[in-house]
Amino acid sequence: MAEEGDIDEEDVFLAFAQGPSPPRGPILRILDKAFFIFLALFLTLLMLEATYKLLWLLPWAKFGDWLLGTPPKEEELEL
Repeated sequence: MAEEGDIDEEDVFLAFAQGPSPPRGPILRILDKAFFIFLALFLTLLMLEATYKLLWLLPWAKFGDWLLGTPPKEEELEL
């Protein structure tokens, strides 16, 4: 046995010497796919909520007339 701090080059690769892991069964693959779909939907909802909260802070009242109606200067000219 080597002393602490002495690492043989062969010891470093022992973790990789076991070979590939066996293939997962069909039920586990279905559970993996369901988990990743759930994760994607959950993260999408979190991003949408964060976007909504950030956009809510914008002063939408300034854009209301521009988006929905005529500008106040044109209304004054019509009168």
